[in-house]
Amino acid sequence: MDNYWDRKAEESYVSPYKGNYVGSYKGTSQGSLQVEISAKDVVTIKRTANQTGFTEEFFGSLNGASFYGTKSQSSGFSLLGNLNSTTNSFTGNWVLNDAEYGTWTLTKQ
Repeated sequence: MDNYWDRKAEESYVSPYKGNYVGSYKGTSQGSLQVEISAKDVVTIKRTANQTGFTEEFFGSLNGASFYGTKSQSSGFSLLGNLNSTTNSFTGNWVLNDAEYGTWTLTKQ
């Protein structure tokens, strides 16, 4: 009987972080970010590098408010940090194959 209510709670769950976020990353390289978070905490990240115009899209998830498993399989780019803030503006760190790094900022739309 408890499993029934657990499943119902999971089915009706909607992430408090659901929505679209836009921003940028800077540091050893820089570019723009678009992040979409689904109702079930699936994270879609679109990144465009300013210097080269390289664009990629990759996926991950949230663990609570923290980015989890958001590392691109093709480039190694990864967002680190979380969406804890009292405003609609968020900051964190990024890393690219342990060779490049910096900070990111996002604003919820």
